[in-house]
Amino acid sequence: RKGRRSVIEIEVPPVPPSDIALAIFNFPDSKWIGLPIRNGAKVPDDEVGELGAYISSRNAGRDASDVQRFVICDNETITMNLCTEADLGRPLINDRDDSGNPRSFASVVYSDYLMLSRSGIGYTRLEDKERTDKKATDGDAWHAKARTTVVDGATLEWAADGTLTVRYYVNTTGFYCVDAASTGDFNARVEWHNVNGLLPASEYPKMHVYMGLMIAYILIALAWAFMSWRVWSEILPVQNQLLGLIVLLAVDMGMNFGFWKYYNSTGTPSIVYSVFTLVIDAGRNSLSFFMLLVVSLGWGVVRPSLGKTMIRCVLLAIVHFTAGCLYGAGILFRDPHESGPLGLIYVIPLSMSLSLFYIWIMSSIITTINMLAERQQTYKLAMYTRLWRLLLVCLVLLFGFFVLNIVYTLSYSRILVAARSWQWLWFWTDGWLNLEYFVALCVILYWWRPTMENYRYGLEELAGDEIEAAEREQAFIDHDSFDNPRMGENLELDDMGEMPKPRSASVSGDAVQFVINDDDDDEDDDRADAATANKTSPPRYSD
Repeated sequence: RKGRRSVIEIEVPPVPPSDIALAIFNFPDSKWIGLPIRNGAKVPDDEVGELGAYISSRNAGRDASDVQRFVICDNETITMNLCTEADLGRPLINDRDDSGNPRSFASVVYSDYLMLSRSGIGYTRLEDKERTDKKATDGDAWHAKARTTVVDGATLEWAADGTLTVRYYVNTTGFYCVDAASTGDFNARVEWHNVNGLLPASEYPKMHVYMGLMIAYILIALAWAFMSWRVWSEILPVQNQLLGLIVLLAVDMGMNFGFWKYYNSTGTPSIVYSVFTLVIDAGRNSLSFFMLLVVSLGWGVVRPSLGKTMIRCVLLAIVHFTAGCLYGAGILFRDPHESGPLGLIYVIPLSMSLSLFYIWIMSSIITTINMLAERQQTYKLAMYTRLWRLLLVCLVLLFGFFVLNIVYTLSYSRILVAARSWQWLWFWTDGWLNLEYFVALCVILYWWRPTMENYRYGLEELAGDEIEAAEREQAFIDHDSFDNPRMGENLELDDMGEMPKPRSASVSGDAVQFVINDDDDDEDDDRADAATANKTSPPRYSD
């Protein structure tokens, strides 16, 4: 970071002495680096390829279209009137369009020829050209002393020992390239300083993602705690566990935000901090899937215990935790711009363990749904059906993520892909999975939020006497009128979670009578008979 401006800094020592052709440019301008010539004429702009074509043609000399590309101003190109002697050694820039008008570039293009002296201080072609244009009269003495020169596109700083530092100031966000060529060996150091800190530009959005998720989870935790306080006497154990999970997620997002904040401030990740963060991430994901799996198996709903199945659930959670640690280590310690199949080593194990979790969870939910359907527990059936649909959507999105991530990882080695998609690299490494998890969790939290009717969700009630529950639900389905609020609490709600509305009801003394009367012309004495009968026998229902 230099004066709150993004800058590309290149330092070239005087040893070994070299003459270097140097170009700095934004990738969209790469097609204008060099001049493509066919049969002695410049190729039209609409036929000019990207940077990859220039690289291959520079190595081969000519391409299949019989187009020769000249990239350095030399004696041949001077003879062809493609440049002048004042530009000798500089990379050629196609700065005129087909009509001969000055071309508009995405960013300033720096093109220069660096001449490092074998003794003392050297100079560059742009410096010499600048002084010639100003008609300087001090001869060659100017390049024998330390100095700072501002030229077109950069600032040149010569130290007393002959070391040259080139600073290219970036005014437009982009994918910048540094291209250097020399007839001999040379040493150089190139650094990209971003205005926002020391993080690579492709990694910087992660700070905002984790900060946003941390704030979101904190707000959700506060809202959940407030809703729980309002109905504290009716709160359910699963709702307390969900609150604990939300707090853990807030801590997890805060740790990730702190990691990237530290990285952005120092330029290097803390090893201890990195390991601690990736372990928290893997543990959070494994715990979440483990809880979802055992609930899908009906633990606490239709089964008081899972027996040996619980051991297999724990083993799968441990495997997923290990794969998550491997994936996190690959993300943190591997260069995201490194290409090749090596990147699949940390992607495939996680995808396999996730797939096993999802397959097991989905099959378990289907089994539980069938069991609830047989026992006619309508509200619980609707709850599990909604959960099954949500997980199905998440599974499709997850499958799409891994397919696209594998394709993206393998294709990122191509410079065209990297240049056009670097701003979305954070989405593939951290964004997709975290955002999908957040949305799915929010939907589940909405379904299980603490309300005044918490008995609808109670796992204790769900795990009780299934025969009695089936009888209550069957009675509720068959009869849609009641007058005793306490009796209503012991009945299941309908599929939409609504309380049934009575058509007609009356109270005689301490007895509760249920009257389902489809005939508005019934006689009053019939109702009296019904009331008398209800005093000595259980309520009668009729269609």
